[in-house]
Amino acid sequence: MTLAQSVSIGLLVAVLVLAIWRRLNIGVLALAAALPVLALSGLPAKTMYTAFPGDIFVLIAGVSLLFAHLERSGALAWFVERVYRRIGDRRALLPWAGFVIGGALSTAGAFSTAVIAFLVPMVAHVSLRYRGTFLMSELAVIIAANCAGLSPLNPTGAVIRAAATKVGVTFPGWGLWAVSIGVAAAVVAVLQSLEALARRRGVNYEVAPAPAAEPEEESRPKVAYMACSAVALVAFLLLVVVAKTDVGVTAMCMAILQQIAFRPNERALLARIPWNSILLLCGLLTYLGLIQAIGTMDSIAQILRHLGTGALLILVIAYLTALLCNIESSTLGVLGLVTPIAFGAFGHTDVLFWVTAAVCVPAALMVMNPIHVAGTLIIGNSAVENQDALFRRLLALAGSLALVVPGLLALIPIASG
Repeated sequence: MTLAQSVSIGLLVAVLVLAIWRRLNIGVLALAAALPVLALSGLPAKTMYTAFPGDIFVLIAGVSLLFAHLERSGALAWFVERVYRRIGDRRALLPWAGFVIGGALSTAGAFSTAVIAFLVPMVAHVSLRYRGTFLMSELAVIIAANCAGLSPLNPTGAVIRAAATKVGVTFPGWGLWAVSIGVAAAVVAVLQSLEALARRRGVNYEVAPAPAAEPEEESRPKVAYMACSAVALVAFLLLVVVAKTDVGVTAMCMAILQQIAFRPNERALLARIPWNSILLLCGLLTYLGLIQAIGTMDSIAQILRHLGTGALLILVIAYLTALLCNIESSTLGVLGLVTPIAFGAFGHTDVLFWVTAAVCVPAALMVMNPIHVAGTLIIGNSAVENQDALFRRLLALAGSLALVVPGLLALIPIASG
């Protein structure tokens, strides 16, 4: 391993430590770390910029704008409200309503964090009418929304696919999504069963939602805008899935057509784009492209091959990813960092798909950790007197899932060979 390669690995570790310790953006740190690597390797900066993920940038921005129209027009709130009204007081089904809505939106391409930020307060509002359903309904929403983010139409799924493409391997993207949704449904079912068992034994762990806020005065939603935003979403899905058009460009086209037709506040729409996540992801992937250009990723793959690509390595990568997702708030950033290593080690083996599932699915489940946006939103929408106890419960739940799920999923590729 050359000096430049060794320094690039050391700086990558330093970037991760600083991001966790000082709560700094990984992408900004990674771009700053590129300077000494460029100096030592002698490569021109142009080489680094060729790795900038322009397709992922357009995907995140375009899909975020498309779903911002759906939200701003009132169509999304209208739909969610009517789904919960249909279910009524059938309390056992309330968590699954949020599960289906959150999972469907993320599967269709909505950035998972945006889905969670929209649905968590809405579910809290619904829980005021149906006491005793707040926590389970919130957990179902955030688990489904984040796990469905492994869809090929979602930015998270696109990042994983891009990492695989760079090392020349492929895996069934919709298959990974199906495993993720299956595991998410199993986790929600187990949590719901445990909650029901505790209640039968006279133990109530339920958390009360925060009191309702005073409604803000808003202009009446335009029916035409609501209908067109829904039609645009359906057209987007048909074009991407059936006609195989580019996800980001298609979403951007649909968003701009609505902008021209209805002229909503452009600044408010642009504020819905997760610029912090875009900077994180683009900076990190640009740096990873640089260290791949100088041969660092190949050197890491060779070291891993000398260590063996057996059961121990699968377990190490799976548990390391779950651990990092518990201490770093960006699931997307952690997967962007770890999946190239996993693909380098197992990219040309028969167990690639299940190794990918063992790495990615548990990472998506860590979303209820209180240091994540989702965990913070749940606590913020709960009653003040419950928040300290809820913080400890969510932390314990994320830790328990991090101990159990990676090992269970890793057993499949281990048993397969």
